[in-house]
Amino acid sequence: MRLHFALILLLSAGATLSNSSNSNSSLAQLEHSLIDKPECKELRSLCAHLKQTDNVSVLECVSTFSSSQLEAVPDKCQHALWMQQRAMQTEKWISQQLVPQHCSAQQQQLTSCGNAVSLWSCIHERAIRMEHSSECRAYILRAIATLFPDFDQLGDFLNNCGAQIEQLECGRLNLERRSMSQIETVQCLQETAADSLEAKCKSELTAMEHQRKDLEFFEACGDDWRRLCGQENAGTAAAFKCLVKNKADPTMTRRCNEKIAQRDREIGKDYRLSHGLAKACKDDIKQYHCRRGVSEDKQVRLAQILLCLESVVKNGSVVSTECQTEINDHRRMLMHDFKLSPEILSDCSDDIPKFCGDIEKSQVVRGGALGNTDNGQIIHCLMEHARSKRRKDRRVTAQCQRSLEKLIKAADVGEDWRVDPVLRRACKPVVDVACRDTDAGEARVMSCLMERIGTPIMRPDCEQALMLIQYFVARDFKLDPQLYKHCHDDAIKYCRAKHVWDDANDVQMDPERGPLILPCLHRIAYSDDDNLALRKDCFKEVKRVMRQRAVSVDLIPEVEDECIEDLSIYCYDRTQKGAEMDCLQTNLEKLTPTCKKAVTTYTEEEAEHIELNPVIMSVCINAMQTHCEHILKGEKDKGDMMDCLIAHKNDADLRQDLKCRAAIEHFQIISLKNYHFTYKFKTACRPHVTRFCASSTTKNDVVACLSEVMRNDTIRGQRHSIPKECRQQVKAQLYQQRESILLDPKLANACKKELETFCGGEKGPGQVNKNAVECLQENTQRLGSSCHHAIFLVKRSQLTDSGTDYTLVNTCKEMTYRFCNNVDSDHLLDCLKTYKDDPLFDQRCHLVVVNRMIEQNTDYRFNPSLQLACGKNIDRYCSHIVATAQPNEELNGLVIQCLKDKFRQSRLDYNCTQEMIKVLQEQALNYRLNPLLQNFCKSEIEVLCKASLDNREHGMVEECLKTAFLNHKIINRDCRVEVATLIAEAKADIHVDPILQEACTVDLLRYCSNVPSGNGRKLKCLQVLLKDQSKAMEEDCRMKLQKRIEMFRNADTVLAEPPENMEQLVNQVVSSPAKRFFLIIFMSAVGMIFMMGIFLGRISKRAINIKNK
Repeated sequence: MRLHFALILLLSAGATLSNSSNSNSSLAQLEHSLIDKPECKELRSLCAHLKQTDNVSVLECVSTFSSSQLEAVPDKCQHALWMQQRAMQTEKWISQQLVPQHCSAQQQQLTSCGNAVSLWSCIHERAIRMEHSSECRAYILRAIATLFPDFDQLGDFLNNCGAQIEQLECGRLNLERRSMSQIETVQCLQETAADSLEAKCKSELTAMEHQRKDLEFFEACGDDWRRLCGQENAGTAAAFKCLVKNKADPTMTRRCNEKIAQRDREIGKDYRLSHGLAKACKDDIKQYHCRRGVSEDKQVRLAQILLCLESVVKNGSVVSTECQTEINDHRRMLMHDFKLSPEILSDCSDDIPKFCGDIEKSQVVRGGALGNTDNGQIIHCLMEHARSKRRKDRRVTAQCQRSLEKLIKAADVGEDWRVDPVLRRACKPVVDVACRDTDAGEARVMSCLMERIGTPIMRPDCEQALMLIQYFVARDFKLDPQLYKHCHDDAIKYCRAKHVWDDANDVQMDPERGPLILPCLHRIAYSDDDNLALRKDCFKEVKRVMRQRAVSVDLIPEVEDECIEDLSIYCYDRTQKGAEMDCLQTNLEKLTPTCKKAVTTYTEEEAEHIELNPVIMSVCINAMQTHCEHILKGEKDKGDMMDCLIAHKNDADLRQDLKCRAAIEHFQIISLKNYHFTYKFKTACRPHVTRFCASSTTKNDVVACLSEVMRNDTIRGQRHSIPKECRQQVKAQLYQQRESILLDPKLANACKKELETFCGGEKGPGQVNKNAVECLQENTQRLGSSCHHAIFLVKRSQLTDSGTDYTLVNTCKEMTYRFCNNVDSDHLLDCLKTYKDDPLFDQRCHLVVVNRMIEQNTDYRFNPSLQLACGKNIDRYCSHIVATAQPNEELNGLVIQCLKDKFRQSRLDYNCTQEMIKVLQEQALNYRLNPLLQNFCKSEIEVLCKASLDNREHGMVEECLKTAFLNHKIINRDCRVEVATLIAEAKADIHVDPILQEACTVDLLRYCSNVPSGNGRKLKCLQVLLKDQSKAMEEDCRMKLQKRIEMFRNADTVLAEPPENMEQLVNQVVSSPAKRFFLIIFMSAVGMIFMMGIFLGRISKRAINIKNK
């Protein structure tokens, strides 16, 4: 049973038929009986039963022929029959044949139909109203039965192609008795003169071809339509959409499935085959010139029309509601089935079986045909293999990549998450929970989903599908609706973006320039130039997009495109949020030059803008809100947030938040690779790095270099070569290095063995002893050479500037606030030294201060104040010690000992003398500050002064040793000399003997307040008082002074050196307290010699006289 479908949407209702000149010229010829024409002699035998041979009767006869009989009629006869049918549809035939011969009485009724839209429809309507016995009525009904079955739809076709049909004799009968009568006629025209037809006729042929395909489609899918889409009218666009929507239904016939697949391919090539779109958007396509430069008979691809219409909407114009609905439907269709995209079919023909063969085979098994829907799976498969992290042999070809980019743009997937069936299926559970209050459209739901990446609510399959879409969206800023909407004008102004969303005549930005727009906008957003500023809404969108795309390097094309090979080598298994960028940063030294440059540039931006670090943004948001809210609320973050997090990472709450703390420390470690990765340091110090440290590579090298310059300026007492802003940044970096050995790779590498041997106790984050640096300093004497040299530099740095001493600053926070609140951090240690014996001083801080003092006394280079005050004296008296010193090794107090000797001899400058007094005072109170004493008298301290060790910081150990010296209990000569030196130093200035000074404080104030300090003057004043019986002294002072005087005598004896020449002998005798004794002895010796000469001289004279006799 033949199907007859009303194809309402394909062609406009018939137009008024005009009497063309061709019709007039042929009408007379056609009025002769067709049966008498020589070309139709077959009709005589086939229609021999006819009593009348008028043309209507002949046509009635022909209408009874079978298909085989019709096929046997010669072409010329078919043409003659066709011409008769066409002539009967003209007003001329009505007025000259029908009315005069059969309907003269109804002339007025029929001639009024000349102005009707459809001539024969009007006549038919009038005939129905006539009496059943009317001859006119009967004839009209006979005539209508012989006309083309679709006569009311052929007006434009006959008008535009009639002349060519008549000229080429291409009129043909409807052999298959189809509801569409002109299939054979159209076929003749296409085969005979397709290239020479007029444009209007070509357009009509195209429309007829579309109509034929629709007919064939619905003939093939009739049963399926009735079963699956019976609610839709047959032959309508809605019926077609319904069948397409249900093409995955297992009950759909194979024949219909194949027709749908074929139709999909054809719609992709020519949008007009989608009658819903063609009709709904006809006016918009015309208004906005979407067929510009394309003739009506030419095919226009669906993607081209969609891009044009979408561009219209993106640029602020409006299309009809019906058209917008069709656009949305066809965008879904494009993503639903790759066969709708001719470019994918052709450009990815090799890639689909290579990478997606399993999906294709499974579709064959499920649907029994390739035409079965893939529900977007093959498109997603191709997108997955377009990502650069794939190995080169597992990536799609370049032309397939380009076709995928065009498809994503045409479907505008980034605008509505529902367009992509795979994304919709995977993410619906997430959207229902996390984004249920978010309106669809303009990428709002897509943005919501991006914000959920890395959170517990995000599902792996949703994240994978989302990242595939965003991979392409990231490569063309136009595909992010919110970004394009708010930043279009700024992109044109600053970044040379195109003025329209899609321009078929200008493809310069697709995709070559597209990826460059967002980085350009980002640079403008944070530019210091007041003339370069984004609008507020654009700035907000740029921050959002950069934050969202930081989750994966796939979404950062300026990095990913340069690091294709590196990603496949080093990071193929890194899939977590931000892991790929972290991998590239970790392997920075191994990357190819172009990739390294791209990663370096991005990491610089990441250091400046915290939103580009997805790990920190996800795990540290609470810390930001708690400690850095003022920065979070601010518009521009230029490294402030990272500095804030680093400053607070040791607070109580962050010590518990291991993930955030680890993320902060990890970025600190990454930043060590290049000083540019620390924004404020880079900004403040870049010109000085170029000037002083051009050869330095890593940040730690740069910091060490600049620190050396700063230290030398301080020691020389000259104006700083490096400005304050840079000095502060250098100090901040040194401070961070001292916190963890992980932040000082050179130290960690140099001390690898020592860390395992001496510092392998309690482990902190990263399985490294959290006090490793302090541990190494405490074990300095046991370190290997390379580690010793490295820790020497650490000590010198933090003792030169105590503001960089992490342990000191953090342990002594409260004491600093209480005692040294207004002191510069550079001199924090000096201040804390002053108050370390205060009863309220914290013991933990006290211990750190004392340890630093001990370290400081091992080498003069650890004491910047001593270096500054005694630099000239060291050069003058101790240069031989400095010259023989090993680089980066402690001198163990040798230079300080040298200065002590000159101090006793009062040969030091005033400034140096005052500084030495401080040193000697500190050493007198704590023997551990005197490395030589501690070394030479180790056994004596343990044996003789064991009871005094509990008061080691109050001078009791030194006092014990002095007492033992006085009582001749010290046998070891080196120790005896060292103790004698201590005693002799007090002789030079009472301030270096704090026990004696404390005992005699009252007497000094009472009797010696006017005596200037230095050169032993205060001590001599006390000695004079001791002899003056008229002035009473404090008993404790008297006893201790007497004891000291006796010690001085013994010390002088021990320290006395034998003279090497007569001059030294005379000087020693003259300067000796017993010089009178020596004088008496000398005079006695001379007298003895004189007396002996007197007596012995006579004896010798007598012997001579006897001999002469």
